[in-house]
Amino acid sequence: MTTVEKTPRVTARGIVLAIAISIIAGVGLSEALLRVVMPDWREFYSGRFMTGVTVPGHSPVMTGQPGFDGYFSQNNGDFRVRLQLNELGHRNPEPAAAANGQIWVIGDSMTFGWGVERAEMYSEILEKRLNAPVYNLASPGTDICGYQTMLAQMPKDATPRAIVVGLILENDVRMYDCPAEAKKSAAQQEGRPDDGSAISLLEIKQYATQKSALYNFFAVSLKRVAFVQDLLIRIKFLNKPHVVNRHVAPEQLPALAASTVNELVRLRSMRPAAVPFLVMVVPTRFEIRDGTPLYRNLRRAVMNELARQAISAVDLLPAFTATGFGPTHFKHDGHWSELGHSIAADAVAGGLKITPRAIQIHKP
Repeated sequence: MTTVEKTPRVTARGIVLAIAISIIAGVGLSEALLRVVMPDWREFYSGRFMTGVTVPGHSPVMTGQPGFDGYFSQNNGDFRVRLQLNELGHRNPEPAAAANGQIWVIGDSMTFGWGVERAEMYSEILEKRLNAPVYNLASPGTDICGYQTMLAQMPKDATPRAIVVGLILENDVRMYDCPAEAKKSAAQQEGRPDDGSAISLLEIKQYATQKSALYNFFAVSLKRVAFVQDLLIRIKFLNKPHVVNRHVAPEQLPALAASTVNELVRLRSMRPAAVPFLVMVVPTRFEIRDGTPLYRNLRRAVMNELARQAISAVDLLPAFTATGFGPTHFKHDGHWSELGHSIAADAVAGGLKITPRAIQIHKP
């Protein structure tokens, strides 16, 4: 009797399963290979060098990871820089205790020197311009409430020779009540359960940046291909660079300016009144590049309110428009290039007058 062997039947389910297994195996193999050939892929995740800090009576703030020493890269190719942070997470070679008697510059990622080496930061250049030590007290992604928290974190017996606050008009101007926000945040942190909300696209991207070499490889490679970049922007996976993402009604500008400056007054009151206090007003990308009327009016409202409350300020707009937007900013985001930091340092140096015994605010 002859045995007839049955030919294995190919089914749609089997095809789908085979394809799925092949894809999973390919992704896994690619991930493993890239971790070998691209060992620096973790540098793209800024969370590596950031940590949360709480100070009683103030809002929580994200600051640098104490003692961090490593590299940070932008996965669009704009930069790769070394970050060395002290025991408070500040980008300084010396400990916070050494800040006594120095000029303190306070701010967010711009003051922090996002994307530039330490020697290229405006605070380091300012130190050379003034021939006076400068302590950089800044952290990416915060605002005036965060500035107050960072100032409160400094040693109580440390007194600055002067304080310069970098006010980022694009991000820092809003309706504030820092004490109320601190109380609300403290209450929320007490036994707060997971709200079970859906995961956002931003959270998915952050997780992939943190965990996957393969994702970072494609982020680096594909973002540099024009038609692929356009496609990713259309499907909302990438943000179009240098676009207005905040819309404010013109009638809100006076209230926004007043609330913002009120918190700067509160910030100034945290150190002796005799300490010179200067606000570096950083114009928006859109006013520098396009002269956008809304942001021009916002800057004017803030400058007027600073003058009304007797706070000295230096407006960076003339210096930046004289050079132009492109050379002073990175191609893909709104942070200053090395040239932008140099221009800011020159402007701030012009607003401070050094005497043998003190620093004074220069009155033009």
